Amino acid sequence: MTQKLVREYYSAIGVKEWRRLVRDPYHMLEFDTSIHFIKKHSPMAGLVLDAGGGPGRYTIELAKLGYDVVLLDLTPELLEIAKKQIKKARVGVRVKQILQGSINNLSIFDDNTFDIVLCLGGALAHIIDVKQREKAIDELIRVAKKNAPIFVSVIGKFATLICTLIYWPKDLEINGLYHEIYDTGDYFGD
Repeated sequence: MTQKLVREYYSAIGVKEWRRLVRDPYHMLEFDTSIHFIKKHSPMAGLVLDAGGGPGRYTIELAKLGYDVVLLDLTPELLEIAKKQIKKARVGVRVKQILQGSINNLSIFDDNTFDIVLCLGGALAHIIDVKQREKAIDELIRVAKKNAPIFVSVIGKFATLICTLIYWPKDLEINGLYHEIYDTGDYFGD
């Protein structure tokens, strides 16, 4: 997806994205599993980059755990939700910056800045252009300190099929969409 399409999509679903990781057991499992592995494989303290962190669900949880966090996302509407939720959770002292930007251009950060880097929720999966996706990966590595854990999730083929079966079952019959998703793992909406 282009950055414009991603921004438009997430601008339209703002609060829904904030609730996504706690709306049902399936999504809660994603959040709880991610937090489990972050805690297990991270230093006890440090500065975290939550790249593509949207409305700040992980930012807030990590701030509650005592980490200092920088939240970066492409969508201004999600960042506004994050600001409100951070204030509501009373963790603002731990959230060092809330920035609008793209994960494929982290030039605002020096090399070796972060003790932990997150790029969860499929932000990488939204970058369709392979060269731009590789640039984003390089940027995430560049801003991480040596030996810092980097946590990344992508939207895989299996997740795409599950969501398609759950949310768009009638769409599957349109122009062989199911087989296209099954064969390629690609779903571009509409």
